[in-house]
Amino acid sequence: MIGNVADGLGGRHPLIYKPCCHADVYEAHPRTELVAGSTRSDEKQMLFRQKRGDKSVYSDYREMLEAERPDIVSIATPATSHAEITIEAAKLGVKGVYCEKAMAVSLAECDRMIEVCDQKNTVLMINHQRRWDDRYIELKRFLGDGNIGNLQAIQISLGGSRLCRSGTHMFDLALMFADDEVKFGLGWLSNPKNFDSGGVGFFETQGGIRIFVDVSAGMNHRSQVDFIGQMGIVRVFDDGFQFEYWSIDQHSEFQLMSKNHLPINYSIHSPWLNAVDDLLYCIETGARPRSCGYNGRAAFEMITAIHQSHHSGRVPVTFPLGYRNFRIESN
Repeated sequence: MIGNVADGLGGRHPLIYKPCCHADVYEAHPRTELVAGSTRSDEKQMLFRQKRGDKSVYSDYREMLEAERPDIVSIATPATSHAEITIEAAKLGVKGVYCEKAMAVSLAECDRMIEVCDQKNTVLMINHQRRWDDRYIELKRFLGDGNIGNLQAIQISLGGSRLCRSGTHMFDLALMFADDEVKFGLGWLSNPKNFDSGGVGFFETQGGIRIFVDVSAGMNHRSQVDFIGQMGIVRVFDDGFQFEYWSIDQHSEFQLMSKNHLPINYSIHSPWLNAVDDLLYCIETGARPRSCGYNGRAAFEMITAIHQSHHSGRVPVTFPLGYRNFRIESN
């Protein structure tokens, strides 16, 4: 199996389990081999050569696809080119596309990416990492066992004020746990004149779960998430590095909450390695990855709904959104 990177080196974060970028994970995974990269940046080409030794690097991704014929392509470019590269890779017979978020810049582009990949039997995977993070997988299982009763609401806040760049993870996280389609939503932008604005969104799913996401300007903290059920609350701090589990004390006259422990008897692996495992499995079996194109489009649709609601006077919008060509550009 050949791993291939469509742009440079990829990003890193000190709190993410290594390997933590596209190129590194293909070199680390026992079943993949990194063969080439492509970037238009002369500086990134030089860095790629310095770090990757004899690996080829191209300035034109089409030339790379034609010359290398990779099985897998990672797309770590700005969102403005995700659709173009994904579609071209699928048409050239690439078996799996591992695309960065946000998925694209319009719902029409998302639709086309899914359509072409389905036609060409190309597995399309969007890099919403929490779907491969063992901590969140175990937490979803814990909530699914009914420990806080039926899930009623998900409340998320995140500093950084960028709906697409970082906020998209929060929308996908909410959808991962709600496991339901959004029925309607409304919202507004906190800094609409800025590139990739922050904002606030309120949504309700078909099953009645309420979702609130605040990625507005002025906050600097890492994510805080509350999963609220009829019998308790699980709170996640610092993007999954701290958890609190509160349940209604059945012996309390006033239904006060008591703090409990969450299970910790599970292994934690790199979400990146888990993601590649998932991608390989889906290529071999035809299954759909944990974070597929449909999931990526659903998260982007929530962000699009905030923009459309804001520009319509903060009115609710129903899903699926009818206007698919609304563009939100981000890097």
